[in-house]
Amino acid sequence: MNTSERRVFAVPAFFAALASPGLRVRSSAIGLSFIGSLAAMILLGSGSIAPGTPIEAVSVGKVAERDIVADRRISYLDEKATKLRAEAEARLVLPVFELDARVSQTALDRFESFRKLVASLASGKLPPDSMTLRVQSAFPGLFSKAELAEFVRFPNPEQLLGESDTVLRHLLARGIWSIPANGLEPYNSDYFRLMRRGSSSGDPQEVPAGTATTMAGLPRAVADETLTRGLSRPLASLVALVVQRFAVENAWFSADASERNLDSAKKRAEPVIRVIAPGEKIIRKGTVVSEADADRLDAARLALSRPDWGRILGGAGMLVTILLLGLLLLGKEVTGKEPGNDDVMIASIGAFVCLLAGIVSTRWLDLPSPVYVAMLLPSSLVIVMVAVLSGQRFASLYAVVLAVCTLAATDFDARAAAFTLISANAAIFSVRRVESRMDLVRSGLTLGLLEAMLALVLTASSVSGFRDLAEAFLWGGLAGFTGALLPLSLLPVLELALNTPTRFRLIELSDLNAPAMKRLLATAPGTYSHSVAVGHLAEAACREIGADPLLARVGGYYHDLGKSEQPEYFSENQAGYNRHDDINPRLSVTVIRSHVKLGVEKARVLGLPEEVVDIIAEHHGNGIISFFYDRANREDEVAAEDFSYPGPTPGSREAGVVMLADSAEAASRSLKKPTPGRLEGLIGELILDRVRQSQLDRCDLTFRDLDTIKSSFARTLAGQLHARIEYPRVSEQRFGDNKARELR
Repeated sequence: MNTSERRVFAVPAFFAALASPGLRVRSSAIGLSFIGSLAAMILLGSGSIAPGTPIEAVSVGKVAERDIVADRRISYLDEKATKLRAEAEARLVLPVFELDARVSQTALDRFESFRKLVASLASGKLPPDSMTLRVQSAFPGLFSKAELAEFVRFPNPEQLLGESDTVLRHLLARGIWSIPANGLEPYNSDYFRLMRRGSSSGDPQEVPAGTATTMAGLPRAVADETLTRGLSRPLASLVALVVQRFAVENAWFSADASERNLDSAKKRAEPVIRVIAPGEKIIRKGTVVSEADADRLDAARLALSRPDWGRILGGAGMLVTILLLGLLLLGKEVTGKEPGNDDVMIASIGAFVCLLAGIVSTRWLDLPSPVYVAMLLPSSLVIVMVAVLSGQRFASLYAVVLAVCTLAATDFDARAAAFTLISANAAIFSVRRVESRMDLVRSGLTLGLLEAMLALVLTASSVSGFRDLAEAFLWGGLAGFTGALLPLSLLPVLELALNTPTRFRLIELSDLNAPAMKRLLATAPGTYSHSVAVGHLAEAACREIGADPLLARVGGYYHDLGKSEQPEYFSENQAGYNRHDDINPRLSVTVIRSHVKLGVEKARVLGLPEEVVDIIAEHHGNGIISFFYDRANREDEVAAEDFSYPGPTPGSREAGVVMLADSAEAASRSLKKPTPGRLEGLIGELILDRVRQSQLDRCDLTFRDLDTIKSSFARTLAGQLHARIEYPRVSEQRFGDNKARELR
């Protein structure tokens, strides 16, 4: 037996299931549901114009002769509006100018050389003419002779040079712009974006276009600076002269960076999607057809004539997401149950039906809220069917898949998904204790009230008025009631078609008045009594370990069904005479082993669920029939395989419990004084023997489960085999003790 913890990171059981012998059934169900859902998204999700409505070209400016109405929701790209939006976004892009700090530094270095030369000449007290000639020699052509003469005559050259340096640095830092005459037309004309290259301050700066200083506007800029600094007119005039001679353009238009920003802005512009609702008139009869009307009709016709690859890829991606979510959530590692072919088929078809209903409701019906779409989905019906057919834990996780299907069908509306998820879990809760088909009707009333209240809460923010709220309440109640009521008509069909061990089917099979059980009672009363006891033992133990008690009880009732053919060869049906005393041990083993095969055959004829058939086939595993094996060994050496049951070993927890209950019930009858302590010791030895023989390796029973099973068996058998007081003999009752002694 595998006693290790379940592997958390094991491959989900759905993948293992797809590799099993049922590959064709499972993959076909999943594949067809996937293809059908994708086809529904593509075909039903696109818009259309009402059938029979003429869609011939219309003439702008003429009166429309008939209405043209869309019978479905049409989404299309308004190319003109999208182009206008892109152009508007582009007009907001600022032209990029780059200020090169290296150019500024070169100009400042040149001015610094000039400043040092002048300071050196001034300290040497050279005549003005000599100073002028020296400056012209060092900086030829920079100043005229008259300008230098005026400069040399200024009484405070250090102040002049200092103020010139300050103004020059300030102007270069702000940038002296080279603005091209052409090339700025596509961009915003109010502001420039200034990038500083080669500077520690790399953040872009938005500069009003009117404040950008160019070489043409440099005199005005210098004048403003000198005025701000409060310089005297002679000094301001000379500062302006010096600054203009050393100032250079250091900010140039960057066509590449501006073009990149322009392209990015155009790409960022969201396309304008127009929606034509179902029933909306594209062209109205009797109205003058405008250019906009003609454009809408052309766009609708174009939307119908070409595939929407975005919708196709998006739908395929969403379906893949739903599929992967199902594989992850519905595998054995999460649900604790190996999903069978029936589980996969029901889950796939249910998801497809809900998704299809959601797409049709969203695209074709003009509903006041997406929550109404969730109400129209058969999610409650599907989840009730899954809960009954595949188990409540499986259904709880499957509810998440249905909620994601609702998201896909309603363009990711959270309220609709919340309605599906909550109502699905409410449906599972309402049927958790259902034991008869009439219980479903009561569950339907409960579920209807719950979904009505839920619909009222979720639609309260999107509808107005008492009438709308009352309508939502009634819709929700109807959805819940029909979701629980419809399974009454569908479950019998599915139970018969899928041969699934639903709770209702198992309750019917657990009726001891069933023809098969009555025949067993008539032909093999000992086996019947033993089977009933095994069923009760297995049911009690499975309830304590969390397995399916009803399946275990039915499996216990039918596990020895094959003994009805030759009941006299089994000890519980023998009355003093043992037929095996007169035949060879090999023949005895053949008869004993055959009851397993005969039981499986009879179970299939009766149409018992496959899970019950598996319990019948596995309740002895491949263990050795030790009594006849030892007897044959005394006569001659024989192979153990010839004296073993055919197997297989139990593959489910319920089958493992039935195997142990079968052995425990039979062995307990051999105890003369079946006290609880002796029973528990005997059962413990039997369980340990099955573990040693590797009979429980496949059934996922842990040692804790086995300890619980042992205690449960001991309590149940102690109650069944309790000691009774010894009643006095009839003669003693009638004549008294003395007379009885005389009669003896």
